[in-house]
Amino acid sequence: MEIGLFIRYGKLVPGRERQAMELFGEARTYFERKRKEGVLTSFEPFLYMTSDKEYETGFFVLKGPAPEIFKLMEEKEYLFLTEKAMVLVEHFQVDLLTVGEAITEQLERAGKVHAELGFI
Repeated sequence: MEIGLFIRYGKLVPGRERQAMELFGEARTYFERKRKEGVLTSFEPFLYMTSDKEYETGFFVLKGPAPEIFKLMEEKEYLFLTEKAMVLVEHFQVDLLTVGEAITEQLERAGKVHAELGFI
């Protein structure tokens, strides 16, 4: 089963802009390497064109097999990058995503729960 990671961040911490821009490059290089190694099936960075850019500046979407994503999240390099992000950007957050076939499964499960509880 594939899952995703949604890694998002807000504005760069004032006075740390240069380090934050370098971190963006480090993260892109790291995730691209993981994609080429087959750990990730896809990786794409995004920047918002419109938004409350203080709160939402950009995000990365990563997808891969669940066991590989969970291993990646325990790697020292990943943990180091996320720790740097917590210092260099505001509103840093990592969320697990349901993707692919699992979306249908999750919706079906939710429908059954709502039916069992009498909400549908």
